[in-house]
Amino acid sequence: MPIIELAREAEARGLRAISLPEHTHMPVVSAALVPGWPIARQYQRTLDPYIACAFIAATTSLEVGTAVSLPAQHDAIALAKAIATLDHLAQGRVILGFGFGYNKQEIIDHGIVPDRRFGVVEEAVALMRALWTDEIAEFDGRHHRLSRSWAWPKPLRPGGPPVLLGGRATERNLERIVTWADGWLPAGIGATAHDLPSSLAELRVRWRDAGRERPPEICCFFGPGSRGDMGRELERAAELGIQRLHLRLEDRPRDLVLPVLDDLAAVPRPEARGRAAAGPERSSPAAGAGRQPKRTASRSIHAS
Repeated sequence: MPIIELAREAEARGLRAISLPEHTHMPVVSAALVPGWPIARQYQRTLDPYIACAFIAATTSLEVGTAVSLPAQHDAIALAKAIATLDHLAQGRVILGFGFGYNKQEIIDHGIVPDRRFGVVEEAVALMRALWTDEIAEFDGRHHRLSRSWAWPKPLRPGGPPVLLGGRATERNLERIVTWADGWLPAGIGATAHDLPSSLAELRVRWRDAGRERPPEICCFFGPGSRGDMGRELERAAELGIQRLHLRLEDRPRDLVLPVLDDLAAVPRPEARGRAAAGPERSSPAAGAGRQPKRTASRSIHAS
């Protein structure tokens, strides 16, 4: 189903957002850096998420974003310009999900030593935020450097779009989220996963101990199911204070996508529990729910 058509159908059903994944290419000989993670075939044909998001933002009122994109595989200065331009033109409708990458050969092809990708991403985010925030920005790190520079446009929101870190609930990832991210995209688990509550509790304790003022933004994924199953995901997300749920749609034709969107739109929204969003990896949707007073849960899609 073409991505713009998908976005318009999502908007027509009251969904909030659409997000896309990123793989610049898919090496024929690929190896996963995370044990048990398959190299999905649909990633051979992903759209560039930033160009696709620009088309979606220009033709709908949806929030747009990535879930996840791979900043280590970009020049950080050029990526900062692209994201700032997108957020500027979309009037602040950009939400970023960043990841480290898990395809070893893909990372190597970009000239990155796989074990160093964590530091590369952390510094890229710091450099981009400097360009998004400071009138004269500069950065001097191990992996990235920026001489004293001017850069406009600035993103609409001060400091730039929110950055959610995608990954598992490891000790190191929780530390990274608290230190430099605005929230978390739990990798591979939904709101009803049995181990999610304890991970969220630990993250929130660390967040408070670090003196972070605004609560962390949490976005979980779930798959298509019956209205009852999707309703239970929304209810559980509301109970856990999760702000967003992305309904994960694999690449599929219109006649299979629209009934899923209809069912999702028909699910009752948990009262006074926040909002849900949707987004695609390549061209699929996602939905979200959260805990914010005097709001109802809304939905979004994630397309792949």
